[in-house]
Amino acid sequence: MVHMLWVLILAATVGCCCAASSKANEVQLMQIYQYDDYEECRRTYSDFVYCNAKAHLTSSLDSVLWTNIKNYSTHPRHFDRRTIEVGACVQKCRPTFESAMHNVSAELERCVQKKIWSQYELNSSIEIMRCIHGDEPTLKNSAEIGIAQIGFLCFAIGAIMLVILATVSDTPLQDCTAEKNASFNTKLIQSFSLARNLPKLVERENKADINLRHLDGIRAITMLIILLTHSSIPMIRMPMKNANDLEAQFDQPWFPIAMAGNTYTVQIFFVIGGLLLAVNTLEQLKKRENAGLAYLLDRVKIRLIRILPLYLFVILFHASWYPRSYEGPIGDRFHDHCTTHWWTNVVFLNNYINPSEPCIQFAWYLGADFQLYVLGTVLMILMRIPKLLKPIVVCMTLSAFLVPMVVIYSYHLDATVMMMLRYILQEIRTLPYYLRVYIPFETNAGNYFFGMLTGIAYFHLKDNPTATNILKLNYLLPGSAVFFVAMNSLTMLLPSDHLAEASIGLAVYGSMLKSAWGIFPCVVLLYLAFQKRPSILVATLQHPILLVGSKLSYSIYLVQYGIVYAVYKHITYPLVYNGFTTLIFTAAIVNITFCVAFTLHLVIELPFNLALKQILTQAKSKV
Repeated sequence: MVHMLWVLILAATVGCCCAASSKANEVQLMQIYQYDDYEECRRTYSDFVYCNAKAHLTSSLDSVLWTNIKNYSTHPRHFDRRTIEVGACVQKCRPTFESAMHNVSAELERCVQKKIWSQYELNSSIEIMRCIHGDEPTLKNSAEIGIAQIGFLCFAIGAIMLVILATVSDTPLQDCTAEKNASFNTKLIQSFSLARNLPKLVERENKADINLRHLDGIRAITMLIILLTHSSIPMIRMPMKNANDLEAQFDQPWFPIAMAGNTYTVQIFFVIGGLLLAVNTLEQLKKRENAGLAYLLDRVKIRLIRILPLYLFVILFHASWYPRSYEGPIGDRFHDHCTTHWWTNVVFLNNYINPSEPCIQFAWYLGADFQLYVLGTVLMILMRIPKLLKPIVVCMTLSAFLVPMVVIYSYHLDATVMMMLRYILQEIRTLPYYLRVYIPFETNAGNYFFGMLTGIAYFHLKDNPTATNILKLNYLLPGSAVFFVAMNSLTMLLPSDHLAEASIGLAVYGSMLKSAWGIFPCVVLLYLAFQKRPSILVATLQHPILLVGSKLSYSIYLVQYGIVYAVYKHITYPLVYNGFTTLIFTAAIVNITFCVAFTLHLVIELPFNLALKQILTQAKSKV
């Protein structure tokens, strides 16, 4: 009898579990992206009308399916199944429909509501996002050309002509003396010669007392990781045929660690930037008795010469021709705001002014990096005063930990970026963590400061054979590695949703996690720099291919945004989310980006950089 009772209890439990599972499966199998074939619609109907809309399911107390949908959608890592995105060919809904004679909104609402009812027996309210009428893309591309478009064409054609003329007219001089005595105009023209600039891709700066060549490989690999990440992330916001597979991926225990890597990889650039700033500044200041405002302005001037020409070129493209690029029924979700907010990039304040509507979203880094460059140079000048050295170092170290912690706690933010699927259709640039912690210069200053302190330590010990022992690198390396792994692993224990109240524990952890992405790379860079015998790793990081990648990294960073979203804007149908699709898109974007970056480096970045330096040198010599 007792055995029979246990059997009945077990059967009931299994039955309940199966019922719950079937309800969950029923909800998971809902197609939250339902798109008619856009290309078929265009081919079939000459005056086609194709609309995107959101069908918001209406609450129904009598529907068991509605209750299941509501409960399932409350999970932060599930799509909100209460909203279904629809792409509808209006003529397909009603073959007798004629766009010139009918109300498109009414026809679309009737069509979509009928479709949703036939599938789920639930009412819905319709929110129309966009409609494409007939030859709208053709009209868009044939619009009148304005000043911005003409300006970009003149810039591009002028640069190409300069390169061609300089390359054709360039005759290498026979000896170094003749090369040195060449006229200013000759040197200016030579700045654009491909015959001279192509070899520069594999040339290293000869500084015998500075052993930081492995930075080129680290910079190139970091840039490649960022490009791969940026190439695949937009797929998450695209309509998918198998959204449940993405949900399953987000539920994997390793996913928070991957998200942390995606969020903080850019910190390595801040570390390298701070390190090089400190080393170069100390190298220059040891030859100068005084360094004040004139030195600061000179460094800023050289910095602008380095980054502005290509930056202005890309901004002009985004403000002129990028809005005219092809945009299918899905591509309108990738907006750029260079036509109105381009000036925020030019003054390097785009990480503060209109940050949720940026011109070239990825360029927030250039704004933060320039601000940190100016601040870092000022601090390096002030640290020449012996009384200020120690207080400044203490303040830099404390601010690295305290500023992110205070910001996270004050604004009731998550410890790091939490990828919640119910917000997946929103732009990441509108999320509070992105606006308050990810892009401001004060929350990124900590790792830049760590890089500066690393550069100072390297500069003063670079000729000391016992530098590894003095800095205790044999202990710091494994210790910082354990700290780095522990901080990233703890992301798996973070709450899956926002907490109701601010948490000091999460604020402290968020600050420590971000700092770990600065401390560990700093220790690794020092350890590699002070190795007595170059290892296989150092030799690999100094490979010429990685050197080329390092020199192209700035061009790659600038052009990737336009290429990534130009590719996705061409998609007209829901994708299948899997490894093969991701590989195809990533491979296409990476290849196009490298080709464009290579061209712009040789036509815009390097020639204008060399020419402007020649002009600056000539001006200084006259003074």
